Amino acid sequence: MRKAKAVILSVLLLFVLFCAPVFAEDAETVSVRTLFPQVASEYLDMLLDGYTMNSTTLEGGAISHLAPAGSVAQQKAKEAEKEENSFSMIGTSFIAYPENWTKMSYEEKRLTLVNILTAISTQEGITYISRTAGYKPKTLFSESFLVSDPKDKKSVIEDPVYTEVPESISLYSYQKDNRFGGNFYSVDYTIEGEEVFLRINNISAMKFMGVKCVEENGLYLYMDVVLCDEGILICSMATVYDQKPTVSLVFYTVDLESSFTRRLNALKDWFIAAVENT
Repeated sequence: MRKAKAVILSVLLLFVLFCAPVFAEDAETVSVRTLFPQVASEYLDMLLDGYTMNSTTLEGGAISHLAPAGSVAQQKAKEAEKEENSFSMIGTSFIAYPENWTKMSYEEKRLTLVNILTAISTQEGITYISRTAGYKPKTLFSESFLVSDPKDKKSVIEDPVYTEVPESISLYSYQKDNRFGGNFYSVDYTIEGEEVFLRINNISAMKFMGVKCVEENGLYLYMDVVLCDEGILICSMATVYDQKPTVSLVFYTVDLESSFTRRLNALKDWFIAAVENT
């Protein structure tokens, strides 16, 4: 009887080990390599060396393999792959821990991530590489701040500063960019274990020269930040719903796929710079 119980316990143990999620609740961090089972090792070597892995759903492309396994970002990427009349872009990057981060506790790292990602006002003045400007840096956001009322630009509030890590956060922001003018966004955060997931959604229609390019609630920007053994993984993604990747005007064509890819890169660079300056 005892032998039979021992066999049953062994089978149950193996079941738990094989079915355990990548993001285990009792583990503080995970290895980057374990998060990308479908990516070749040579590309992971490049990722750890500073290369950004990119993909798009345009022309039937896949993106979920470039999101960390078991993450919220991967769930969103799988959903995006099934969408029709929509398109998505993804970019995954990595930054090794700066020297001062190696002295932080796990909880201090989590708290620092939250305070970096909620500092929306620090996005004012960030730049992107502009093709039309001859591949030179150009300001993306001339204004960026949080508001208490998503319909009132004057209801400015300061960036929050947290002393403890919350489970979730909901904020509103106003940002004026050089292409789509001023817009309001909902900015939501989910914090679980080593993962901080940021979702940005436009709650006002985005227009270029008075022409609507993205409907209200048509754009979702995601940034999933994961504390890993080797450093910080950054997965950035954008999905534009019920919209073609280009909008044709009389004398100009707005390339939305290119515009939001540049925006993702700018946000990723903003985050990395903030980490390096902590």
